[in-house]
Amino acid sequence: MDPIAALREHFGFDAFRPGQERAVRAAIGPPARDALVVMPTGAGKSLCYQLPALVRDDLTIVVSPLVSLMADQVDALEAIAPGRVALVNAQRDGAENRVALRRAAAAGGLRLLYVAPERFASASFLAAMDGVRVGLFVVDEAHCVSQWGHDFRPDYFRLSGAARRLGAEAIIASTATATPQVAADIETRLGLRDPVRIATGFDRPNLSFAIIPCASAQASHRRIAAALAVPGATPAIVYAGTRERAETLAARLSQSLPAGAGVYHAGLARERRRAAQRAFMEGAPDVVVATNAFGMGIDKADVRTVCHETVPGSIEAYYQEAGRAGRDGRPARALLFADRRDRRLHAFFIRRGEASDQNARWERHRAMWAFVEGSACRRRTILRHFGDPRRPAPQPGVPCCDVCDPGWLPAAPAGRGAAADLDAAILALLTATTPAVGRAQVVEILRGDRSRTIVERGHDGLAQYATFAHVPARDVLARIDALAAEGRTPAGDAARPTPPSVPYA
Repeated sequence: MDPIAALREHFGFDAFRPGQERAVRAAIGPPARDALVVMPTGAGKSLCYQLPALVRDDLTIVVSPLVSLMADQVDALEAIAPGRVALVNAQRDGAENRVALRRAAAAGGLRLLYVAPERFASASFLAAMDGVRVGLFVVDEAHCVSQWGHDFRPDYFRLSGAARRLGAEAIIASTATATPQVAADIETRLGLRDPVRIATGFDRPNLSFAIIPCASAQASHRRIAAALAVPGATPAIVYAGTRERAETLAARLSQSLPAGAGVYHAGLARERRRAAQRAFMEGAPDVVVATNAFGMGIDKADVRTVCHETVPGSIEAYYQEAGRAGRDGRPARALLFADRRDRRLHAFFIRRGEASDQNARWERHRAMWAFVEGSACRRRTILRHFGDPRRPAPQPGVPCCDVCDPGWLPAAPAGRGAAADLDAAILALLTATTPAVGRAQVVEILRGDRSRTIVERGHDGLAQYATFAHVPARDVLARIDALAAEGRTPAGDAARPTPPSVPYA
């Protein structure tokens, strides 16, 4: 069948996106060929195996670790090709899973079977699949097979053997976040044979990236609420670091946003998770606060903002989650609210982890924090991390990042932390703080530092504490010096320049 005609018939599109046609032709054959498909989130990876599956006369197995991804894709495919797709995972009722397996074994009209990777450790599952004619064996989120990837899963080690045992004609490995090292590891771990390699680049020209320093969870919550209150900021996904923080932030946003905010994490009952996902997809509410259990395959094209309340453990995880924004091609934002204490927490968990995985985790940790604390273009840093040498090329009118286009950053909340109040905060600290503070300590207080002096003197309890965490220290210093030059600050240490050997960042 002509791939263009099939594309029009099944999906209603007149043309492929970059890389898709080559992947589709490799999967259709004959014969089908192994392939490694590396495309950024939103570039249309799923079509590279869904379309071939619908035109082939055998079964395509799609392995994914993401329950939300499977459910979302199955729902969408059911609308396109009723009765030709099924799903098996632990979140479904056992009877539903058995029906899906019987349909797969019946050699009828079923063309796609979505399964979780742990199924291949089940003797009953493998027995049910004996004799099924499998054409394509798709490993989605294929970076999970690599110990150098950001989401390594031991269950993925079984997949190469499972594919060959089932007699699959070809293995298709698909991922959005593979560095050159991870891509090579995927090929080795899955035993890909002379694979077709498709990589379309990693840039998302319609996304604007920003890192917004925050001194505490409370400060990041204030900034997130303000960012989402801007017209056009929703629908939005807010990623929280823990279940507890997801619940706390969702409750806070529900008080400040007219439509409220949903919550999604693995600790919720299955029906509550389904209801939260369904409500967000339908736009009521249009904000969901979630752990990374949510959204890696959510097919909601109009997400305008993705916020990270906590710094992720790797650039790969960050970029994959940020990529949920703007899948419709329209301008969207990826906002990372960075608390430097996250760095110490990451290091703590790395030290407690498996020794065999620590080298890779430390490497990801260093890369992530070089990105967060660096002063280079965010977009360029991401592209270089993934081995993409191209120049950053945001769409016309789309700000690149907070480094290249600082003027587009979301404003600080009105009142507490508003830029117009910086002078007042400085003067209040210099005139009313006991014991008296100098300019260096003023910077630490306003930016929310946790030095020993700050803690011992109780300065972290002052009304001005952390209200300007988003303002670079050099800018606060410049304003203090300007006030001193105008004669508005008290005489003494506050008016004397800090020795140049004292760093501010």
